[in-house]
Amino acid sequence: MLTFFKLIRLPNVLMTILTQLVIVYAILIPSGVDISLSWWQLGLLIFSTALLTAGGNVINDIQDIEIDKVNKPEKVLVGRSITENNAFTIYAVLTVIAVVAGFILANSLDKPIMATVFVFVAFLLYIYATSLKSMLLVGNLVISLLVGLVIMITGIFELYPVITPVNQGAQQVMLKILFDFAVGAFLINLAREWVKDCEDINGDHAGERNTLAIAIGRIRAARVVSVFLFIVIGLIAWYVNTYLYRNLIALFYFVFLIIAPLMYVMLKLWNAEKTSQYHLLSTVLKVVLLIGICSMAIITLTT
Repeated sequence: MLTFFKLIRLPNVLMTILTQLVIVYAILIPSGVDISLSWWQLGLLIFSTALLTAGGNVINDIQDIEIDKVNKPEKVLVGRSITENNAFTIYAVLTVIAVVAGFILANSLDKPIMATVFVFVAFLLYIYATSLKSMLLVGNLVISLLVGLVIMITGIFELYPVITPVNQGAQQVMLKILFDFAVGAFLINLAREWVKDCEDINGDHAGERNTLAIAIGRIRAARVVSVFLFIVIGLIAWYVNTYLYRNLIALFYFVFLIIAPLMYVMLKLWNAEKTSQYHLLSTVLKVVLLIGICSMAIITLTT
């Protein structure tokens, strides 16, 4: 069982679940907008999304066996703790169950077309792991897009089915707020993906992948990411100044728990050289992403 949890990367799956729970119970319900999902339908949505995430992590591990032997040999599971065939079976079962759950959910809402979202995500995760991941910038953009999509999927399934001429304005405003956070999650995760590429350059080179770090060199890539983070920090600061300047709790939350760590990463990247340094900065960005998810609740609960 421990091997299974490691294989699906349980912390990542839990972060996906937390994101959806925060959106529904700390943003949508307190805001008073009309929502469409009953408790069991929400459970199906979270269940399906979590399984898709888990399945994506498994197929990634299967495709990264040789690369992980170079980058993190002590953490390699496929081929050691579990056979490649068994791992693929787990991936297939998780993905099929996720898609079936998505079809049940979409049909329960009388919106069968919405089931294509789950098919699309499953397909994209597989293509990402098997081919897109090796393409310069494309893989980073795709996986970051999927991170932001977790936020949007939750909002769309909760808000879209109950949009009427009367509540259309309020529903669209809420979708716009969720879109803003999805963009923030996309940008921060994109920076983290590039930092991870700097960390994993040796394995990626051995696996003949074309990453930003390989294309222009690790030090140059790190400095490009540093400049990118400067722009991201500027966008977040603008958002905070425009929408949150009257909410002191949210203001301090963003400044000290999101902007400050991002500035730390930005400055450290300029002189980073060792793999251990990139690993630390990647971890900081992952924590910032989690804090950013929780910020959605902070804003709602303190307004």
